[in-house]
Amino acid sequence: GLVEKCQVVVEEGQNWVPSSEDQCVHGILVDVPCSATGTGARRPDVLRRGSDLKELLKTQEMLAMHCADNILDVGGVMVYATCSILKEESEDQVQKLIEKGNVETLPIEAHEVPGFEDALDDNGWLRVLPGVLKGELRSTDGFFVARLVRK
Repeated sequence: GLVEKCQVVVEEGQNWVPSSEDQCVHGILVDVPCSATGTGARRPDVLRRGSDLKELLKTQEMLAMHCADNILDVGGVMVYATCSILKEESEDQVQKLIEKGNVETLPIEAHEVPGFEDALDDNGWLRVLPGVLKGELRSTDGFFVARLVRK
């Protein structure tokens, strides 16, 4: 089962590093703290509350860079995700990671995300805006997902 294959670590992401080769990380979900603007249709209060976007952006960048540079093993996969519709918290942060040179996009393919095919951009990143998808998915919150691989 999964228990033999995975080790769950609950630590502050900006401080934890693998203590040995036994703890090398082949995959990581970096679901960064964000403004939650993608949830505005269900929770309009998030659109009115004043969050310090500059601080959030710094935290997001720090967490993502730390994971890419210090935690993820070469060839390992990192999924960067936000529930934000703001480009600054999503596409721009992933672009910074790529420009640093340790990771590159591992495009999400249409067959991997049934129902969300039209939400994939040219990079293979998934960008969903609230109310845009068809059918049962119409009420889906807004979010962003990019899959990266460590070089």
